[in-house]
Amino acid sequence: MQPLQERQLLQMNRESLEKRILQYYNETKNEDVVIEYGMALLARNAMVMDDYSFICKDLIRTIFLEGKPNNTKRDFCLYFYDFFDYSEWEIVRTRLFKTRSEFSEWTRAFRPDTTYVRAAAAPTYDKFDEILTYATRDYSEKQRADAFADKENFDFLFKAYFSDANGKKHLVTFKHADISKSGHELYILLEILTKLTIFEKDGVRRFKEILGDDCMGVVKHSLVRSKKKIGNQ
Repeated sequence: MQPLQERQLLQMNRESLEKRILQYYNETKNEDVVIEYGMALLARNAMVMDDYSFICKDLIRTIFLEGKPNNTKRDFCLYFYDFFDYSEWEIVRTRLFKTRSEFSEWTRAFRPDTTYVRAAAAPTYDKFDEILTYATRDYSEKQRADAFADKENFDFLFKAYFSDANGKKHLVTFKHADISKSGHELYILLEILTKLTIFEKDGVRRFKEILGDDCMGVVKHSLVRSKKKIGNQ
C-alpha cells in the first residue's frame, strides 16, 4: 500500500483518514510513518475547527507502549502526551529514556511548542463567532452586523506557503481555519510539517522551509452556496 500523501492527510475527512491509516499500518507495520501521520494531524487539528483530535488513538498508544524504542518515538512522544493517562505516560517515558534527566534534555527545546497541539487548545465551531469578530475587526458597525447576519455563508482559510528541498514554492490551504491565532502560534504549527519526512514528491522533500511572509489568513464570503448550519460544515 502506498503511503498517504499531503493532500490526503491535510484535506481528507476524519473517517476516511482513520480507515486509511489503519489499513496502511496493518499492511506495512511501519510505526514511524504512522507517528508522523499523527504529527501532521495534530497540527491540522490545532489549526482548523473540524475535529481531528485523537485520530487512531488506540494504534498510536500501542506503538508507543509496545513498539521498539527509537529516535522517532523520542522526538515526537511528548506531542502525544494527551493520548495516555499518567501511569501509561510513565511507561512510555521509561521505555524511551533511561532517566528523567535524559527525557528533560531531549525534549527541552520543543517542550513549549507541544502546548499548541493539545486537544483542549484546538479550535471548534463554537469559536466561529470569535473568529468572525476578528476577521471583521476593520469593518464598520453596519458591515459587521451584516456579516454576522449572513455568517453561515462565511468561511476562513489559511494559506501557507513552503519551499521544497529544491527551493520550489508550493501552497497548502487549511479550510475552516482559526485565522485569529497569533502569527507565532501558526508558525509553530506549520513548523511541525518541516520536521516530517513523509511528504515527498518525486523523491523531493516537500516541506523544507516555511515562507512566512507569503502566508495569510483569508475570509471567504460565498454569495452562491448551499446554506449549512455552521456546526455541520
